[in-house]
Amino acid sequence: MAQKQINTQSELAQMLGISKNQLSNILSDKFNPIKSNVIELAKYLGVSPLTIIESKSEDKKVAK
Repeated sequence: MAQKQINTQSELAQMLGISKNQLSNILSDKFNPIKSNVIELAKYLGVSPLTIIESKSEDKKVAK
């Protein structure tokens, strides 16, 4: 977050146009985010949406 001059999840959520709760849920894997949220987050971070999805899948495998 620091690379993009974002200091908090709240600031990132605001820049993405989603609520802090939605962002928190995406990052903590509490639910499957809607496609548009993943796309916006990926654009902002400069990564492919697939990178975020694959990361979430890997996190689930490790947790098992």
